[in-house]
Amino acid sequence: GHPWVSSCRLVDRAIPRGCRVPKAPLRSFLPALGDSRRTFRLQKVVAFPQQTIFGVVAAVEQYAEFLPWCVASRVHRRIEIDGSGGLLETEITVGFELVKSSFRSKVMLQPFQRIHAVSESNQFIDDLKFAWDFTPIGDRACRLDLELDFKLNNAENLLMWDLAKDRVVDKYVACFQERCAQVEKKLSASGFGSKKNT
Repeated sequence: GHPWVSSCRLVDRAIPRGCRVPKAPLRSFLPALGDSRRTFRLQKVVAFPQQTIFGVVAAVEQYAEFLPWCVASRVHRRIEIDGSGGLLETEITVGFELVKSSFRSKVMLQPFQRIHAVSESNQFIDDLKFAWDFTPIGDRACRLDLELDFKLNNAENLLMWDLAKDRVVDKYVACFQERCAQVEKKLSASGFGSKKNT
């Protein structure tokens, strides 16, 4: 017979009946939970004044109107801090199909310059911090510096984030820019232009 048929018969005879051949362990392609912290940074120049983009990012209660996957956005409390901006206590609910999750955060506002938030842990994410820095470039443009830092609670979510992070963040930043364009259009239609930086 054919040589490979004879080889198969020899192997079959070498294994006693009733014995199980151990299977090779399956390799996991999911990241280890020991490396669950992620930091993401983005720098982008947008063609909107510093005050406009700051105002859109600071208006947390309006997020559900224009951000994808944001199904609810609330400001539960506002605290004015003389000379240094204010503090917001917020809750944002995001959802996709049957999965929903809420993020309660304390958001510090440093007018026109910086927004920094720290979120409580939930079932998906721990120790979430994010910051927006706004640097004017003349009167009609602004440089955004965005930083996210967090820990995810399971390997599947880590993999999803690692695969989709660029597209997700780019989509969100694009939505903020579209909102800025709407705000500028309303200001223009009402006869009020953007104020120049002082």
